[in-house]
Amino acid sequence: MTSDKNKILILNKSNNQFNFILKYPERILPVTFFLLCILGGLLLYLPFSSHQGISFLDALFTATSAVCVTGLSVVSLEDQFTNIGQIIIMLLIQAGGLGIMTISSIVFILLGKRMSLAHERTARYIFEVESKKDIKDSLLLIFKYTFIVEFIGAIILSTAFSFIKHNIFTGLKYGIFSAVSAFCNAGFFFANDNLVSFNQYPIILYTISFLIILGGISPAICITLFNLFRKKKIPLISLIVLYMTIILILFGTLFFFISEYDGVLNSLSIWDKINNAWFQSVTARTAGFNSVDLSNINMGTFLLMVGLMIVGGSPGSTAGGLKTTTVGLFFITFWNTIKGRDNIVCNKTIRPDTIQKAITLCVVYFLILLLTILMLLTTQSIPPVKLIFEAVSALGTVGLTMGATTELDGVGKGIIIITMFLGRVTPATLLCYLNTKIIDSRISYPDAKISLT
Repeated sequence: MTSDKNKILILNKSNNQFNFILKYPERILPVTFFLLCILGGLLLYLPFSSHQGISFLDALFTATSAVCVTGLSVVSLEDQFTNIGQIIIMLLIQAGGLGIMTISSIVFILLGKRMSLAHERTARYIFEVESKKDIKDSLLLIFKYTFIVEFIGAIILSTAFSFIKHNIFTGLKYGIFSAVSAFCNAGFFFANDNLVSFNQYPIILYTISFLIILGGISPAICITLFNLFRKKKIPLISLIVLYMTIILILFGTLFFFISEYDGVLNSLSIWDKINNAWFQSVTARTAGFNSVDLSNINMGTFLLMVGLMIVGGSPGSTAGGLKTTTVGLFFITFWNTIKGRDNIVCNKTIRPDTIQKAITLCVVYFLILLLTILMLLTTQSIPPVKLIFEAVSALGTVGLTMGATTELDGVGKGIIIITMFLGRVTPATLLCYLNTKIIDSRISYPDAKISLT
């Protein structure tokens, strides 16, 4: 009897030691992602994951890039890693894309188990729902949406790669991996030149680009867009995401086509130029695939791609960046301010605290970006343009590079590892933290007069 009591006391003491994490949603997310990065790094460091062995720093870099669905890599996936290592990377991408809370919650549902109160509370904040039923519905929607889209994409890509490579096994390998990588907006691919060798195959470019778009729009928003065909009302957030996505893709395609017509697109036919301009516009927002050599782009294209990487994808998706809704809110606020109106759009009022959260997120994002650029410029002997591009790509979890990744020394790799991690967990963690703060609206103070000129 005494022994049982001691076991209970030890168990309770053990649980109390982790309460400082488990009780706070804003702490669970970064801790779980951190542990997954470390676990992934250890697995990739083991002998069975690589042909000739790699350093732990390179293994950790690859694992962090996979978990944070970035796509930057300091080693060749095809040359360095075995089939087991490549499968581990794909699983890390899938886990990072879905998120640890999503996976663990799905497991509880499938096993018929009940989530703990701390787990349920965290899930409510992360998925922004009110009840346990809403959590279950959201999770099942994410699960079905993810694997149906990836399955269809894998079939199309596997068939295409099998014909191109004249090898069914290679086709399946390339198709399944690239479907997961594209939907999760990771940008990893086996070939050393990414998709440059396939830039004249529209079926591959458009399949991957639509997987990127569907992965960059959250399942909930994507489902509500079907209301367009049912002549039903679409939620405001879905409208913002839809308009921002269309505008960014079309503008990016047109600009890239004009800017690089005689540049990196020069050797391609007119239709291949259009196809690759579209592809790079889509992938620049968050995915990290490249079908042309980005090391030779001009400054106009450089600024375009930096802007697209900063904007990123949509909330609740696998994408990184500031998110289309955040940028959309700024444009709406700007336009309403010019017109002298309150923040009203589509007969809906945007709450002031939503705008405040968007501003806070932007300030934190740009502070991290500035600090990253300063550290890279101070420690690396690489052209500044390449380093700025690398920093924006890492923080936006995009994965595009102008060639700086393989030139980084140990310090540079460490900086990029931290930046990729922060880019993946900071937005959700910050919003979880801000959502837990309760402001007493009953307290009011005199208005402060602050000059802006």
